[in-house]
Amino acid sequence: IDTYRRAIELQPHFPDAYCNLANALKEKGSVAEAEDCYNTALRLCPTHADSLNNLANIKREQGNIEEAVRLYRKALEVCPEWAAAHSNLASVLQQQGKLQEALMHYKEAIRISPTFADAYSNMGNTLKEMQDVQGALQCYTRAIQINPAFADAHSNLASIHKDSGNIPEAIASYRTALKLKPDFPDAYCNLAHCLQIVCDWTEYDERMKKLVSIVADQLEKNRLPSVHPHHSMLYPLSHGFRKAIAERHGNLCLDKINVLHKPPYEHPKDLKLSDGRLRVGYVSSDDGIHILVNMNGYTKGARNELFALRPAPIQAMWLGYPGTSGALFMDYIITDQETSPAEV
Repeated sequence: IDTYRRAIELQPHFPDAYCNLANALKEKGSVAEAEDCYNTALRLCPTHADSLNNLANIKREQGNIEEAVRLYRKALEVCPEWAAAHSNLASVLQQQGKLQEALMHYKEAIRISPTFADAYSNMGNTLKEMQDVQGALQCYTRAIQINPAFADAHSNLASIHKDSGNIPEAIASYRTALKLKPDFPDAYCNLAHCLQIVCDWTEYDERMKKLVSIVADQLEKNRLPSVHPHHSMLYPLSHGFRKAIAERHGNLCLDKINVLHKPPYEHPKDLKLSDGRLRVGYVSSDDGIHILVNMNGYTKGARNELFALRPAPIQAMWLGYPGTSGALFMDYIITDQETSPAEV
């Protein structure tokens, strides 16, 4: 850092020095100062591709997705054959729900750099979100072939096996991920859940003690807990922890909706019914719904983001999930004394 500052003193209009100083400051944790340095580099040279990309990374981490997209696109205008920038842009497009465009940029990244393991793994995440299980499986497998020590890819592969019901394969992949990266909360908590599924109680007390400490640390640091709200009821967590876990996941639904920034959409009022159920693609408060009932909660296949849009004046939890949503957009829970004892 001192060397870069000295270089700037000697040559105040040197954008590379500002960018390199910003990189060092960000690694040190001085994000605000790093951001200032990237902006200075861009004032000196508006087409400084590294500064555009790295500043976009900061904006993404801050949750300013629109600005991150703008900066990544500008970096690619300067350097169209930059694999990392294509992959970075794809990741924020995925956050915006623009999955097809994200897929296109991941493919571009891989075309430019065929051994780009991160791009394969992240493309697998996009394909998984698009319900293309086989495509995701192939991407994770290819990422591991390229880099056998890629812990995140092993964890992602495990998640596909877990969702497909291949629990022994999931356990093996989670164990590999943890061997490569011992401090990996998501992999550890998912492994714990898989072991519960197959009734493997070996080292149970020690495992639960570590899981509780992981959740406590994540809640203290205001991070999204690695334990899913529905799974939290399986573990020896306090009711306060369970409520806090649900609250964090409820806030995640709001964050997803805020990122989407979907424009108003006019849909025909003649909505077709199938088997007596309305398949919801887009629900508006204009539909005149009085009470909207959430029958999934945090179970598999839930659509809590829909409730985060507040399409009804009264929204209630019922039947499919007995715990709290922890979300401000859910007004009531319909339950009974046995399912939800008043004392807890």
